[in-house]
Amino acid sequence: MKRYPILFVFCLGVLVINCYSLEKQYNYGNPYLPSPEFTEDDPQFEEGEPVWILDKTGDWIFSIPSKIVLWNRKADNHHISKETKEYLIRYMKENNLRDVKVRFNQYAPLSEWKRLSKNQNINPVVRYFFGSLSLLAYTFLPGRLFAGTIGGDHYNAFTNTINLYSDLPPVAIHEGGHAKDFAQREKRTLYAAVYAIPIVGSLYHEAKASDDALNYFAEKDDVAQLESSFELLTPAYATYVGGAIGDVVVNPITTFTVIPGHIYGRYKKRDISLEMEKRKQKKTIKEIKPSP
Repeated sequence: MKRYPILFVFCLGVLVINCYSLEKQYNYGNPYLPSPEFTEDDPQFEEGEPVWILDKTGDWIFSIPSKIVLWNRKADNHHISKETKEYLIRYMKENNLRDVKVRFNQYAPLSEWKRLSKNQNINPVVRYFFGSLSLLAYTFLPGRLFAGTIGGDHYNAFTNTINLYSDLPPVAIHEGGHAKDFAQREKRTLYAAVYAIPIVGSLYHEAKASDDALNYFAEKDDVAQLESSFELLTPAYATYVGGAIGDVVVNPITTFTVIPGHIYGRYKKRDISLEMEKRKQKKTIKEIKPSP
């Protein structure tokens, strides 16, 4: 237990220093490796058929831990609005993520196992080892039911798939940020292997995805989603400080570490107007500066 204060201070330092700055220019993605496009028989965006008893059980029972952690009733609610879908679809197109599958509240294990075998951008040894572990959890403990207690919104680098269960645009763009991050890596195998390391391995990846989401909304001058992002993504990051391991949302320590995350997120939310003004000033100066 003596190690946790040290880990907490380290992770908080990563949070404060390495992410959540709105002043830098947003860079749209351009995948490092060529990507095959989807076909009519295999669309890029799919949605699970509504099943009332299944979705309501997931929403009213199994999503309670994530609703408490994020303090938002739409976390893992299994009903994704048109607005949230459009946010993510637009983000994917603007960042040229042509080969990333998106499943809105869908359970499709057979299709995911096929995608695992087709992902040629990650070494097969690493892909099948870590990917099989993630798909066994996906198959036998499906997020379509258990999201919020076991599993939840996530990007699977080994199948190159985003699985979304929450009606929250910042969360959707955060998962898109993971896909964008991986798409631009030359050495995806090493990057995916590091991401699969429990707790510490994912801290950098999570911070980078959240930073991309915040700057994306800043680029769009979407203040409402910026505010929501600080309220959601900062405490979500704090769950990793508490020992959250990618797909597992809550453990006893998370209860204590998520509180500073909420406090810090709301503190940063107050500075949005000032940071957005600084961003606009830098953009204006860059536009009027004469070319050499």
